[in-house]
Amino acid sequence: MKSTFIAILLITANLCFGQKHDKIVVGIKTESDDWISDLEKIDSKEKQINFIVEKVKHDSIIKLENVSDTIVIKINKDENVNDAIIRQSNQYKCKILFVLSHNKTGYILDLNKYPIFSDVLKYFNEETIKSIEILKDENAASLYGSQAICGAVILNSDDKKIIKLIKKSIKKTAG
Repeated sequence: MKSTFIAILLITANLCFGQKHDKIVVGIKTESDDWISDLEKIDSKEKQINFIVEKVKHDSIIKLENVSDTIVIKINKDENVNDAIIRQSNQYKCKILFVLSHNKTGYILDLNKYPIFSDVLKYFNEETIKSIEILKDENAASLYGSQAICGAVILNSDDKKIIKLIKKSIKKTAG
């Protein structure tokens, strides 16, 4: 009788307190726009970097199959391309694109594709990240295509240690 009671108690506790990561879904463009707006309001670079790192980590929970990989924008007669992108982008699930830029080379910070990049994120701070660029709407899409329909955040760095870690991580993933 005691073991049955304990089993029921454990099952109930698991149902009440267990976390369900499969409930996390990719946001639509308006949610990404809100996040970017919040990022722009942060007044210190260090706080912005921490905010970005948390978002990159959070987005790694999201399964890639939940993201629209191909986005087709239909332009109506007499419609501007940029207006068509904005009008239709709210129907697609997407993630903000995060890029580490070094000497005109961009490394996409996608922990789903390169889980080992999580080690690199530990080194992001005011000294290692020279500047942060935020691209929205057509500016992001014109540079990075449909994968940046929800916006792009470019972290510019000239830190050799971070770049060495990135290259080492890519080799490990490829090998």
